[in-house]
Amino acid sequence: MNKKLFLGAMLLLSATTLFFSSCEDDNDKPSAPTVEITELGSGHDNPNDKIAYAGSDAHIEAEITAEGLIESITVEVHQEDGSFKFNEVYTDSKYVGTKNATFHEHLDIPAEAPEGEYHLRLVVKDQHGQTGMDEAHLIIKPASENDGDDHDDDHGHDH
Repeated sequence: MNKKLFLGAMLLLSATTLFFSSCEDDNDKPSAPTVEITELGSGHDNPNDKIAYAGSDAHIEAEITAEGLIESITVEVHQEDGSFKFNEVYTDSKYVGTKNATFHEHLDIPAEAPEGEYHLRLVVKDQHGQTGMDEAHLIIKPASENDGDDHDDDHGHDH
């Protein structure tokens, strides 16, 4: 009987040691990334108007801090009341492996995107597998309403 009690105590001690040592390992991990979308929109008159046009692009700017260094940045967009969705993954060298980044991109809005309210999620994954994100609402309008003052189809951006 004493042998079983001793083995039980050793097993409990081993499990407790393993539990606490794995907790200490978690403390060595850097914090999960933080993301703050600072601008989102068509870029016409107001870079933060939360409007984009089908067949054009949406200007996105965000501040990212990733102690564990950025591995990828994903922009996910889906309709609030519908099934239309699209996403874009960014693994450019200007972001990957960096700790602090200002994300500045022009997301192509598919020409077939239905008009309406959308939900945009900017997800940053670090090199430790941790993620951070920020979310925003975006209104997509038909291309026919995209009458900027300059009437310039590419809005001065390289495609």
